[in-house]
Amino acid sequence: MSIDIKNLKIAKRYAIALLESTMDSLDEVLQNLSEINEIVVSNKDFQTFFEHPSVSMKDKKDTINELFENKINKKALDFLHILLDENRFNIFSVVYDVFQKEAQKVKNQQCIIVESAIALDEAEKEKIKQKLSEKLNKEIILNCQEKEDIIGGLVVKVNDKIVDLSLRAKFNNLRKV
Repeated sequence: MSIDIKNLKIAKRYAIALLESTMDSLDEVLQNLSEINEIVVSNKDFQTFFEHPSVSMKDKKDTINELFENKINKKALDFLHILLDENRFNIFSVVYDVFQKEAQKVKNQQCIIVESAIALDEAEKEKIKQKLSEKLNKEIILNCQEKEDIIGGLVVKVNDKIVDLSLRAKFNNLRKV
């Protein structure tokens, strides 16, 4: 999904407002929105239904209520209604991404992507989490991914920084010499 700067700014305002209103139930709302985002991202028909101008607002709200009422936190449900009312459901995934990042800041967490040639076992993951936690002074949320083209070693991505400790990078550096 491509998003322009204007919509990103709008999404950030929604995310911050939601964060401020859900501090007492942050984990629950975060989990609810994560599950909803999976549905939105994986089911284009779902997204199309809520963005389509010929579907009435009543039908959209009835559908939201049927799917989520008494299944998610009331604040999360109210938030979905606000997005519908303001005709902003099309930026739900962006709002969720911003909300998730802002919630991680509040909770002193850092999401880190670790790419490796082979699957890491639990002991290796725990060692990486421990080292990064000490270095960054944050609770680490590790997202491990397998990438065959790495050959060996690791690529660690933190925000917009990449630490490439892979054999591929070392070989490429040798070629430059």
